Amino acid sequence: MRQDAEQSLVVEFEELFALRDRLRPVADEARRRFAAAGLPDGLEAEVFDQELEFRGAGDSSLLIRLDSYHLEITGAPPDLPTHVLAAIVLEEAGAYRLLSVEVAWSLTAAVPAGRSLDLVHKAFSPADFGGSEPMLDRRFTMTWGWGTPTAGYVFEAAAAEDREIAIGFKAREGYLTLPELQQGGWFAAHARRFDGLLGRFFTQLGWSA
Repeated sequence: MRQDAEQSLVVEFEELFALRDRLRPVADEARRRFAAAGLPDGLEAEVFDQELEFRGAGDSSLLIRLDSYHLEITGAPPDLPTHVLAAIVLEEAGAYRLLSVEVAWSLTAAVPAGRSLDLVHKAFSPADFGGSEPMLDRRFTMTWGWGTPTAGYVFEAAAAEDREIAIGFKAREGYLTLPELQQGGWFAAHARRFDGLLGRFFTQLGWSA
């Protein structure tokens, strides 16, 4: 996985009743288990009326947010096992049935020196507009989506002014148990899928990944 990628994770689950009365014990025990598992142990926990947040120290953009319906992890580096973080928090909170799990990776790539992006002009030929230069805002988005009976996947590339491209991959699964989430096989498979799609996309552009 490219080190400039950013990872996020959203887990939706059956409502956790009376979670607001247990947020502080959940926070304390989760932090203890983070440290024991070799995960970031400098996370600051903040308890609100209906919500618990863990924030990364220093300039880290890592944020973990838990409420009675869902867990969200954003700003995670690509090598952080977010599925382990999520499983620890969900176990401590008492989540018993996951409704959906969505993982995503995103990155922004600048056009390499001596290379061209030119996705807008390749998508719209001048003949389509009756002139030599199409009058466009030079922003273009391409999305590829596919799925199975229980899951959906999306790979998206968005070009801006032919100078940089934002690339993202998202996978959503409707049937994943907490043990399966913790084991991480589902995440590893999609990390490999994203790497493969990213490499193929760059190759078709004539770039090196």
